[in-house]
Order: sequence, then structure tokens, then C-alpha cells
Amino acid sequence: MRPTRTRKPRPRRCYPLEDMRHLRRPRLRPAAALFALLAVALAAGFAPGAAQADRLSEARAQADQAEVELQSLNDQVAAAAEQYNAAQVQLDETNAKISENQKLLRASKSNLRVSRQELSQMLVDAYRQGNPDLVAMLLNAGSIDQLVDQQRFVQRATSHAEQVVADVRTYARDVKRREEALQGERATREDVLAQRESEKASIEDALAARQRLLNSLSAEIQQILAQRLAAQRAADAQAAAAAGGILADAAAAASNQDLTLGGSVAGSADVGTYIEPPPSSSTGGAAASLALGQLGTPYVWGGGAPGGFDCSGLIAWAYAQVGVSLPHHAASQYAMGTPVPLDALEPGDIVSFHGSGHAGLYIGGGQYVHAPQTGDVVKVSSLADRSDIDGAVRVG
Repeated sequence: MRPTRTRKPRPRRCYPLEDMRHLRRPRLRPAAALFALLAVALAAGFAPGAAQADRLSEARAQADQAEVELQSLNDQVAAAAEQYNAAQVQLDETNAKISENQKLLRASKSNLRVSRQELSQMLVDAYRQGNPDLVAMLLNAGSIDQLVDQQRFVQRATSHAEQVVADVRTYARDVKRREEALQGERATREDVLAQRESEKASIEDALAARQRLLNSLSAEIQQILAQRLAAQRAADAQAAAAAGGILADAAAAASNQDLTLGGSVAGSADVGTYIEPPPSSSTGGAAASLALGQLGTPYVWGGGAPGGFDCSGLIAWAYAQVGVSLPHHAASQYAMGTPVPLDALEPGDIVSFHGSGHAGLYIGGGQYVHAPQTGDVVKVSSLADRSDIDGAVRVG
């Protein structure tokens, strides 16, 4: 019997850990390896960049939409502000009429009182002189006003008495007419006050909606809007820096009657209709210069003094400083001027936009100064950027 042979285990070869991993890794064919590398590269770098670009694009689109909505609200504020200004102008005019009518009414009442006293004295004298017919007529009439309406009394009166009677009749009619006018004007004033309050409420509602929109925007979108506003402010600053020279050149050109040097406007609203240029204004350049002195002043609806202007308030204030009185209302200002063709504009001409919903003062070189809208400031802009020009007028 053979003895059992015990087999010794064969010693295992030892590999470093890295080599072990290498031995276990399956081999990849060259094409598969390339695709794997591309996938790794996309996962590691390109995908986050694309996602970031998508987020930025989406944020910009949201900022664009926010700007559209803000502009719509700004337009609502501007339109309501000009309606408010119109109501304020009408209120001022009505108050002036009431004040004037009150003075005339007091004068008519005073004249009526004097005429009645004179007629009364005439009747007393007639009684003393033995003329009982006139006294009888007065007693039958019941009052002097009824007496003067009697034709027979006028026939019996002397020429002096006829004049006295005519005065009583005239002043009595004046008193009645002026009292009725005052009643109508006071009713108009109440209507205008109600309209003004309604426009004020519309302005405040639009401003509140505007603020709610701003508050609802994310920090990222607000930052985009802020960057855009900063860029616009920088462009406005450049235009403002050049404004003084533009105004001086345009004023010199106007004084030489070489109007084309002042700058022309493409797409004139006057195409097809010839307008004879009115005489140059003696005050327009000065008014434009004063308006330029207010660059950077915030837009404030209803504002008409340094510290805050709306569009018509800036124009009214600038012209008031050179002795020309204009209403604080864009449409009324436009109606008071003489039409001027857009290719013959001079400094100080009032340019109307958007159905007289906005206005600015021309300074030359196709530029104008204006108080644009809520959230903006008095600045210089280009007429070439506007597609809603109604026309222009010259005042002063």
C-alpha cells in the first residue's frame, strides 16, 4: 500500500493594490473609451455651463418681461398725471372765474342798491310834490322791482326817472345772471375736484402695482434691471455732457437763420403738409438752458418746481423763469404754441409725443430735454428714438 502524498499549496502571487484594480478592470475598445471620456467631460464641465447659460437666459427673459410691465405701469402713471394736471388747470380756471364773478356780482349788487335808493328818493319827492299817481303805482306794485316792470310807470316817469328805472332793471338782471353763473361754476368745480381725485387714485394704484411688481422680482432679476439702469444712466450722462454744446450750436444756427444746423428729425409728422416756420423765439433758448440746469432732478407726477418735475411741469417752470406763462398741462401747452416743422426746430420748441401725453423741449442736434417717467430723472434724449412724435410748436 502506497503511502498518501500530501500536496503542498502553491504559493499565491501578490500584487500591489493598484495592480489588482488594473487586473479587474475590463478592457475597453478605443471607440467606447472615447465615448466614455466625452461623457465624463460633459458631466464634469460642459453640463453645468449649459445649465448656467439656460438660467441666465431665463432670468434675462424674465427681466425683459418685467421691463415691459414696468413700462406699461409707467405709461399709466404718466397718462393719469397729465389728466390730473388737466383737471388742476381747469380747477384753477374755474376758481379764477368764480373769483371774478364774485367781484362783478358784488359790484352789480352795489349798483342795484344805489339805483333802488335813487328811485325810492324820486318816489318820495313825487309824493311831496303832489304826484299821487306814482305813489299809487308803487302801492299796487308791491315793490320797486315790480314797479319798474310796469310800462305805464315808465311812461309817466321823467327822462331822469327813465334812466334810473333802466339802471335798476340792468343791475337786477346782472345780479341774477351772475348768481346763476356762480352756481354753475361751483358745480363745475365740484366735478373737477372729483375728477382730480379719481386721477390721483389711478396714479397711486399704478404706483402701488409698480412697487408690488418690483418687490416680487427675484434678487437675480433685480440685479439685471439695476445693471441695465446703470448702463442707461451712463448713456444719459454722456448725452447730458454734450447738451450744452449742442444747445449753443443750435442757438447760434437759429440766430443766423440757418435752421438746418439745429438738427433735423427723420420721419417728420409733417410729411405731406407744408408748415411755414414761425419767427424765431426770443426766449426759447433761455428756457431750454434753464431746463438743462435741472438735469438729474427726479420725475414726480404733478411736480412743477426744482426738486421734482413731470414733463409739462418742467416746461411750464422753464418758461415761467423767462416771463412766459404756460399751463401745467402738455396738451394745453401744445395748443398755445405756433406749429413748427420738425426739420426747422429751434431750441425751446415744445415737442409733443403720444397724443400730447408727453412733451419735451428741443435743444438742437435732434436732442431734447424732458422729465420722462416714474423712476427716471430729467435728462436729454434723442428724437430719433421716438416713433410717436405728434409735432412741435414754438412759444415766446
